[in-house]
Amino acid sequence: MSAPAGAVRPRAPDAQERAGAAIVAAVILLALNLRSVLAALPPLVADIRADLGLSAAAAGVLTTLPVLCMGAFAPIAPRIAARVPMERALVGCALLTAAGTGLRGTGGTAALFAAGLAIGVAIALAQALLPVLIRTRFHADSGLLTGAFSMALVLGSVLAAGAAVPLEKALGGWPPSLAFWALPALAAALVWLPAAIRPGTTVARGGGAPLRRSGLAWAVSGFFGVQSMAFYASLSWIPSILEEGGWSSGAAGGLLAFGALCGLVPAFLVPVAAARAPSQLRLLLAIVLVPAAGLAGVLAAPGLAPLWMVLIGFGQSGALGLALALPIQRGGESATVASLTAMALCVGYLVAATGPWLLGAVHDASGDWTLPLVVLIAITLAELVPGVPAARARTIAR
Repeated sequence: MSAPAGAVRPRAPDAQERAGAAIVAAVILLALNLRSVLAALPPLVADIRADLGLSAAAAGVLTTLPVLCMGAFAPIAPRIAARVPMERALVGCALLTAAGTGLRGTGGTAALFAAGLAIGVAIALAQALLPVLIRTRFHADSGLLTGAFSMALVLGSVLAAGAAVPLEKALGGWPPSLAFWALPALAAALVWLPAAIRPGTTVARGGGAPLRRSGLAWAVSGFFGVQSMAFYASLSWIPSILEEGGWSSGAAGGLLAFGALCGLVPAFLVPVAAARAPSQLRLLLAIVLVPAAGLAGVLAAPGLAPLWMVLIGFGQSGALGLALALPIQRGGESATVASLTAMALCVGYLVAATGPWLLGAVHDASGDWTLPLVVLIAITLAELVPGVPAARARTIAR
């Protein structure tokens, strides 16, 4: 039947629009796996220690190992991007994540540590390669896709942390709860497979020495490191700080998840805004001062923690979004973006691994959480030191 005269036919999405929606979905699904497999472990650590007889130090290594690997193996990514189509490499990363996550489900101590190594390597490469692919193939939409990437990282943490214990109860133990997250990793591999079987995208390698001599490269890397340090220190100790302020353990964990949920919007919007402005100084000031105010609020009035967690979640997720966007904005050409991304991730995660340890050491020395919270505020404000030169409108000359 023909449409009535004058009627407006709904326009079917064209091939380009469908492809655009597909790449956004693929980016989100892959990024979800880059944090879910990390966040699923900490809520189960007490049960894992009880079952396997792990010491607190061994459990600390178990949770820190993937983060250390994420820093140590990120520099390999530019070499891979020069030799292997990045779409195929991302499928391989998703499959390695699924294999490592499935290995966790066997339940042994050696398997957990081997899985942590495999997962850390996979995440290191995927997180370094995906921004480069965005810059190279989808430059016009880099802000949108980086925002989707950043938001999905936060969402993956929220989903996995919130589902870990319910999955443990529903599936009959912590091994299947951990192994469950192999399923979305396999789904990500399947979604990326069509792109991997077509002619892919590689990036010519650039020299490494100019980056090591670039103050701007060190500023971008330093900002990624300091904001990651603040985030992982908060993730590890904010619940304990809130408990000392009078909140129950369950409520403290819920407040941490609530803060992360509040960060979904800025995690998406900050990279979009960063891509539209030559300078990101105003964004930088907001995403540093807002969480610092929230942490100061926890120190002064812990009873108002729900309000403070909104500020902390907004600021820290926004800082992550800016840290992911800056290598794309400052790198210029694709080869430089690849090297700068790898450098930022390497420096960033090696620095980030010291955050939880530092606050724990200060707590042991002081006997309460007041001084560690002051240190955490200082770390947050210190983001301005590398952040100001990193946020200025310029690119690295190679």
